[in-house]
Amino acid sequence: MMDEIEKKAISVTGQVFETMFFTPVAVQEKENEDFYGPIKTYSAFLRGEIGFDGTRSGTLILSVPVDLAKTMASNFMGLEEESASDSQAIDMVNELCNMICGNLFSQLDKKTVWHLTVPQTREISGQAMGTDGGDRTLTVHFNAEGYPVQLQIQLASTS
Repeated sequence: MMDEIEKKAISVTGQVFETMFFTPVAVQEKENEDFYGPIKTYSAFLRGEIGFDGTRSGTLILSVPVDLAKTMASNFMGLEEESASDSQAIDMVNELCNMICGNLFSQLDKKTVWHLTVPQTREISGQAMGTDGGDRTLTVHFNAEGYPVQLQIQLASTS
C-alpha cells in the first residue's frame, strides 16, 4: 500500500509544482544529488498540513523553505520575482497542500468521496522537520531547484 501511495505522491507532487507554480522538482535520494545540485540548508520552513478521510484517513504534511514559498507564490500570482508577502506565501502552501492531497487520493481511489480539512500552515525551524514518523508514515524528500522540500503522509491506524 505505501509503495503505491509513494509512487503516486511523487508523480502528483511533480505535476502540481511544475504546472501550477513553474517549479520543477525531483526526488532527493540521501546518497545522491540530482541534476538540480546540492540541497541548501535553510533555517525557516512553512509547514502545511491537511487532513483527509475516505477509504484511508490521515494527514498530509508539506514543508517548504520560506524563500521558495515566496518565489512560488510570486510565480503563481504573476508578481515580480519574490515580491509575495508572508501571508501570500502561507496561502500558497495551503493551496499546494490542497492540490496535492486532492489529486493524490482521487487518483488512488476514483470511486471514493474524499473529505479534506481546511489546510493550515505555520512557520517552523529547519530543526523541527522530522523524518521518522513510524511505519504508517511515508516521507519523500524533493529537490526543487536546490531547495529542500519534504512531503509526509501519515496514515491513521485502521483499528
